[in-house]
Amino acid sequence: MSALAFYLDAPMQSWGSSSKYQYRETGSFPTKSALIGLVAAAHGIDKCDPHEAEKLTPLSALRLTVVKMEKDHVATTRLMDFHSVGGGYNWRSSQREKMSIPPKASGAPFGTVITRRSYLTDASFIALLEGPSETLVTAKKALLNPVWGVWFGRKTCLPATPLTPTLGETREEAFDALLEVLPNQPPLALEDCEYQEEILGDSPPEGTFYQSDQPTAFGQHHGPIPAAYRARAIRHHRPNTP
Repeated sequence: MSALAFYLDAPMQSWGSSSKYQYRETGSFPTKSALIGLVAAAHGIDKCDPHEAEKLTPLSALRLTVVKMEKDHVATTRLMDFHSVGGGYNWRSSQREKMSIPPKASGAPFGTVITRRSYLTDASFIALLEGPSETLVTAKKALLNPVWGVWFGRKTCLPATPLTPTLGETREEAFDALLEVLPNQPPLALEDCEYQEEILGDSPPEGTFYQSDQPTAFGQHHGPIPAAYRARAIRHHRPNTP
């Protein structure tokens, strides 16, 4: 077993843990579905591949910890962006296009759909994945030379800093090794940081919460009850708290 650390730094990030109607919110921490999706894209795993779920299994099984990093003189804020989507379709449209534009009760398409999407600005995180060494070595190679583009939640959220994937025997070693190569980053103990860690096992500690972002197959995302995600247990650690 070993650990892989990589850096998430961008002017804008969007981690969609929940959405209601036309409001697309971002979580305050990256979701596991987004980060595993990022690694899967780097591997070139196609969500339309009939064997996608099988290929995704080793990545989904990795344990995730996400560390919030502070920037000097820059505070993380939220930005709400106004969007308009589509304008209807006609009978010649493909089935995929029709599925992406919500119909009225009569079956006719809506006009332009208005959405408001939120982003984190000037945020940075370190993602820590723990699991079998061979899986993480392959993931590191993929992140250094990705098959498809890397972004943080949405395609407009491009990295401002290289991911710099770094391996270690434990998550603490991987975290320390990544800090050593990040520019202008002093040493920092993991326990002195705010982070969210995935809790494994049947007896989660007090304060654990659940979030439906454990990916199983991104190709099964659509439908009345998406089968792409399951719930997982998470503990939020704050410095100087048990």
